[in-house]
Amino acid sequence: MENSYLELKQKVEAMQSDLERARIAEVPKIVASIKKQIEEYKIAPDDLYPGLRSQLAASRSGRSKRDRPAKYRSPTGETWSGGPGRKPMWVREIEAKGEDLEKYRIEIPQ
Repeated sequence: MENSYLELKQKVEAMQSDLERARIAEVPKIVASIKKQIEEYKIAPDDLYPGLRSQLAASRSGRSKRDRPAKYRSPTGETWSGGPGRKPMWVREIEAKGEDLEKYRIEIPQ
């Protein structure tokens, strides 16, 4: 007698489960083999994915940077928005002297 739809479906699901377990078990060995070949043949990322760097550069350059208004002005006229990232040298020097950075805050008329 032929298998019913439900019996066949259960067999397929069991095989898919076995298939995934086998894949997970084999991945570390395959990755190690690929890494070894990459080292042996001195394969560079550009060899595998030509143009990837230019694509990444294009996508990064396409991002718009939000212009942040300056919040602080140095005695020499340099400005800083106070945003995330590394502080400018003049701000670090002021802080190293123990001065209050608020002294250099730009007053915005309202």
